[in-house]
Amino acid sequence: LAGSESEPVDALTGALTIIEAIGRRSAYFALLNENPEALKRLVNLCAKSGFLVQQVATHPLLLDELLDPRIFLDAPNRESFAEDLEARLSAAPLDDAELRRDVLRNFQQAAVFRVAVADLSGTLPLMKVSDRLTDIAELVLGAALDLARFEMAERHGKPCYRVDGEDRAARFIIVAYGKLGGLELGYGSDLDIVFLHDSSGERQQTDGDKTLDNATYFVRLAQRIIHILTMSTSSGGLYEVDTRLRPNGKSGLLVSGIAAFERYQQEEAWTWEHQALLRGRAVAGDEQLRNRFERVRTSILTGHVHWDTLRRDVVDMRLKMRAELSKETPTMFDLKQGEGGVTDIEFMVQYLVLNEARTNADLVFYSDNIRQLEALAGAGILPADEAEKLAEVYRTYRRRIHRLALAGHPAVAPRVEVEDLPDVVRASWQRIFD
Repeated sequence: LAGSESEPVDALTGALTIIEAIGRRSAYFALLNENPEALKRLVNLCAKSGFLVQQVATHPLLLDELLDPRIFLDAPNRESFAEDLEARLSAAPLDDAELRRDVLRNFQQAAVFRVAVADLSGTLPLMKVSDRLTDIAELVLGAALDLARFEMAERHGKPCYRVDGEDRAARFIIVAYGKLGGLELGYGSDLDIVFLHDSSGERQQTDGDKTLDNATYFVRLAQRIIHILTMSTSSGGLYEVDTRLRPNGKSGLLVSGIAAFERYQQEEAWTWEHQALLRGRAVAGDEQLRNRFERVRTSILTGHVHWDTLRRDVVDMRLKMRAELSKETPTMFDLKQGEGGVTDIEFMVQYLVLNEARTNADLVFYSDNIRQLEALAGAGILPADEAEKLAEVYRTYRRRIHRLALAGHPAVAPRVEVEDLPDVVRASWQRIFD
């Protein structure tokens, strides 16, 4: 079978890696022996993707996915993922926390596997690949929040507070930043998240048998969510999580009140934090607080940016990042951090949006780079042809990054293969900043 693939060595090496990982578990050998089409599909994937080889080797349960040929023919969507997750969780007893966490991990691994298969099969275009990976992460975050809340409710009850003599339920949300916030998640991306609540006033405490003050409750809730997402078990971990974009970074509170968050963004945040907020998007938790966050975000980005130092701040931060992070060599181009790469495009867009949003609030409506580019062109801030060129270069880079990730390689490419794409980006950078 391996000899018939376009990359026979990769196919054979990958298949042997999986066979070695399966070891003595005869059920998996029987499955492949009894389903020759599934075996053929597996060898085909081994030839195309080192990432999938490692996924299957680490999580042999994914072999069950190969029994369904539809994953090679039909593009997955958010609705099908949501239905699958709900069905899996509904079959797990509410009082079995470990089983429900394993169910969540098995769902995430299977869903990402389906996306990768659809990507390699050509049934999902680039932008939809990121959309589906983002959908999976959002569903997992929502489920992790539900699990954590349920696990804490029996002992501590629910967080409440009193304002003007009225008792209210305290709300909590998870805000996505970075690639997740920008709807641009890739294979193996970590999750940049921030936790917010709206507790204020008097009697800020839970209503259960073992009362906690709300500040303590929300910190424990966030810690439990992080544990659910990052804990490695027999089913593996879910995601790496980064919470350093919260107010005051690593030295700040793990969970902030929305009012304190707003004050920080108004009075203390640096330009790079406003750049990060431009990609911020509430993705899980109570809808009313999610809506409030969106209003706060718009207010900050249109009324509290450091316009007098914005250009210098953005350029200085970009040069610092490139010096620290770029993996460029004379022959290899760093698609993300190289001069003329993905991050240069993102910084240009962020600068233009932040600089112009004080007179055009619509520019901050979207959190993703492509639609921000379109908004800049629509407002006449960026020439339409230049915006389209940058968008196409951005898509090309991201397509290449996805492919390299699937093959298990870093995001670098021979300079001869990217041709003049960095020159297009550099020309725009010089026009905008020089």
